[in-house]
Amino acid sequence: MKNLFFLLFFICQTLSYSQVITPDALRREYQQVNTDSASCAKIYKKIIKSNNADNITTAYRGAITASMANYSKDKKEKLKLFNSGKKLLEQAITSDSTNIETRFLRFTIQSNCPKALGYNKQLSSDKNFILKNYSSTTNIAVKRMISSFSQQCKSLTETEKQKLK
Repeated sequence: MKNLFFLLFFICQTLSYSQVITPDALRREYQQVNTDSASCAKIYKKIIKSNNADNITTAYRGAITASMANYSKDKKEKLKLFNSGKKLLEQAITSDSTNIETRFLRFTIQSNCPKALGYNKQLSSDKNFILKNYSSTTNIAVKRMISSFSQQCKSLTETEKQKLK
């Protein structure tokens, strides 16, 4: 009986550390990342514990990790988080450079990060890719996320914002 109890306890502990987080949940929660530090920290904790290894999750893990840098007080920690997130995001894009969602995530990070970090070289190509492929995107949640972000984005002209409405 004791062994059964310990086995069940071990399984429960293992499951609580290796969570699965769905792309739809990531999409919903990502929209809060750049406006609310508590939301960013919450989703960051979830995605770091997640054992998902798919490309979309990797891209979100990178974008959320890079976004966490905004809320860190320590300069070394800020840079560490940003670089770690950037690396994951680039890894996801390299795996599938034609995915509008991963390119959009990079666009959001590059649009919001300080120019001094030098992470803005793909801003224009990502913007053009998103504008070109937005209308053919079939995932409604992705389209809503792009549309919502685009309306407050300073990297887009009014004409470009209208195309993404």
